[in-house]
Amino acid sequence: MEKAEKARMKHQRDQQIDHLKKALHLDPENVAARNNLSICLVPIDLASAIAHWEEAIRINPHIGLLFSNLAVGHALNHNLEAAEDAARRSIELDRTNSRARALLGLLLVEQHKYTTEALTLLERSANEYPMTYVFAAKTLIERGEFEKARAHIQKYLSDADMEYRDDAAEMLDFINRIGHPRELSQNR
Repeated sequence: MEKAEKARMKHQRDQQIDHLKKALHLDPENVAARNNLSICLVPIDLASAIAHWEEAIRINPHIGLLFSNLAVGHALNHNLEAAEDAARRSIELDRTNSRARALLGLLLVEQHKYTTEALTLLERSANEYPMTYVFAAKTLIERGEFEKARAHIQKYLSDADMEYRDDAAEMLDFINRIGHPRELSQNR
């Protein structure tokens, strides 16, 4: 594990993978090695990464991070239902995890589930992950709550995180073009 960490620090992914595989050969139930190996494998062998996370969860089903990472793997593999299930399990294990809340909120929006649950998850994680304001705004736009969406976009644009600046500006333009419609009284 130490050699794998040194290889990671030197950006030597192939060596890191080799060291992690050796660690697993010595101790097949080393959950940390399995998780780290999965992370390394995501860009080159997503199916193996998912399989290693699933095995790590079989070994220790009480670590929320494993479920959160598995959710990302499933999302990258375009299996949003499995990703949602894993993200929900991650939250069950660690209700204070902002990353897991943000992830589940994003997954719900990606599945066009513009629910109160999705909105709450996104809003609760926005302080740590400002980009969730953009996805909360999308949810609000879909629900016809344009002024609330505008407020979320403005919060996002006032933050230093600008990864989704173009998306936020486009949403703001959309809200401005449609004028100031009366908020819908019912949620969808």
